[in-house]
Amino acid sequence: MEQLKLRINGEFKVMRPPFISGLTKKKYNELTAKANFLHNEATPEQLDALVGLIVEAYDKQFTIDEFYAGLRMDEFQERIIEFILIAENLLDVNGEAIVRPEDFQEEDFDATPSDTDRTS
Repeated sequence: MEQLKLRINGEFKVMRPPFISGLTKKKYNELTAKANFLHNEATPEQLDALVGLIVEAYDKQFTIDEFYAGLRMDEFQERIIEFILIAENLLDVNGEAIVRPEDFQEEDFDATPSDTDRTS
């Protein structure tokens, strides 16, 4: 994850990087079974649970309320999405994409439509 900087008590505090454990992934999977966070279909309680998981991943260097209050709204959304992408194993903890376009071979892409048996 990009360096997390929260405004706490009027001062900016830089957090140590998160640790995404197997337990974090398990808890994340339990949360996503009930809510679709990427499509903003979470209740306030479900979002609190996700933020709580982020707090755990950061070894409780801050509270849920400090996370909410310490980021501008756009940064808040970016951090939520970034955490989700890491939990989904699409980004590493440094914010680098795990799957890159150059990882695919040309033959991985089949442009043949799936309904080719249809007659015109």
